[in-house]
Amino acid sequence: LPATFPILLPVFSNIVCLPFRYKAIVNPMDIQTSSAVFWTCLKAVSIWLLSVLLAVPEAIFSQVVSMQSPQGHRDNMNVTSLNCVPYPLSNQMHPKIHSVMIFLVYFLIPLTIISVYYYHIARTLIKSAHEMPGEVSEHTKRQVHFFSIQHGVVQ
Repeated sequence: LPATFPILLPVFSNIVCLPFRYKAIVNPMDIQTSSAVFWTCLKAVSIWLLSVLLAVPEAIFSQVVSMQSPQGHRDNMNVTSLNCVPYPLSNQMHPKIHSVMIFLVYFLIPLTIISVYYYHIARTLIKSAHEMPGEVSEHTKRQVHFFSIQHGVVQ
């Protein structure tokens, strides 16, 4: 498989783990259902299939091309090298489309999904920090005050 496969696999794995992280942080006391193992296996297989499907175009269209280095490179020697390019060089649009798709699939879409999940996690944690029952009670404040006096902590 082309080089995209090893990159796509962890990106999609992280995205699939996000709902579990969200649920574990936001609702840590929820009990998992008995079908959790089945859904986990189904998601893992789906990640592999999606990664393979997205890597297929590069596997089909990639080609090995002979390229010459520009003059003035390496002591004015004309060096020819073989390079694997993931798109046909016959059309000028292929490299542009390939670059945009790589940017979207590898970076922008995963970053957006991850940002949305972590935004909701942060919002929930900040909201729950303001609603902590012990923080506003006078009893807790007295305990902290006496503890700091006993242990020589300056407030």
